[in-house]
Amino acid sequence: MSTFGGPHDLGMAANEDLALFTKADLQDPKYAYLFLPASPPGTSGLGRRLNPDQYYFACRWDYTATPREFLRRALARVENPANGRAADARPVDWGPHPSTGRVADLSPGLAAALGLNTDDIVRITISARRAIPVKPTLAMKRVGHGSSNPHGKPVIKQFIKSPNCSCRNGARIDKIVLHCTEGSLASALAEFQKSDGRQVSAHYVIDRNGDIYQMVSDSDRSNHCMGANQNSIGIEHVGGETDPLAAPQAAASAALIRWLLEQYQIPRTNIFGHDFTPGYCRPGGTSCPDRLFGSVHSQATIAAWVEANV
Repeated sequence: MSTFGGPHDLGMAANEDLALFTKADLQDPKYAYLFLPASPPGTSGLGRRLNPDQYYFACRWDYTATPREFLRRALARVENPANGRAADARPVDWGPHPSTGRVADLSPGLAAALGLNTDDIVRITISARRAIPVKPTLAMKRVGHGSSNPHGKPVIKQFIKSPNCSCRNGARIDKIVLHCTEGSLASALAEFQKSDGRQVSAHYVIDRNGDIYQMVSDSDRSNHCMGANQNSIGIEHVGGETDPLAAPQAAASAALIRWLLEQYQIPRTNIFGHDFTPGYCRPGGTSCPDRLFGSVHSQATIAAWVEANV
């Protein structure tokens, strides 16, 4: 399998639509959740407007066995046979092209949730009154239609949605901001779920044991770095003000950063500590990310950690 869809899938043409949905479906609440609120700049097709964090997929359908109208109403069970993880997902397109030798592509969010990387095998079952198995997928090379990211997105232990987020309105993701929670995992998750008070959030929270929690979709803006939220991804790391990163936590952070850099074509020089982020404008600044990445509070410390680990 591989992945496809969303603003950063350059394997899809800017005006490429979907086999199973039309622009009229953007107004239907049953289907609108699959798409971003607005078309990414320079695009007009539905393919690049798909929300890559939602669970969708494409197969080379035989419309005599699975008619288009049936597929539009259907949910399928998508499973990673290597680890047993499974999720429900909606078919949205016909593909990939037969020349690729593949028979299925998944959304980036679905692949990440199931722990799947490019060229892994996936099992898909779609049901009406009885199960109608889709042909088993093959290990496949990446050609066209989908992301060519060589780094798999690390496994997300749980997506816990924060209400403290908003639309990027098509803004390009061009930087990563690293944070320290200055508290426990439980306190960070609880704080980011509050809709009153500070109304803060982050895209990801990485626990000391390396578990990664996602709280805001990459395609949305989280409230993590005042003045620099529009174009950034925020990653919180559980720790106190004097704690260094734990080894499993550092490995998980490096893996996530590698995936983000490639996925969104972010320059390696655009990884910043919270206090050193261009545009950050909180009066008085902050001590964050404290000593997680080194004993000296400086962007040079962040850059040195990135150079050594990412």
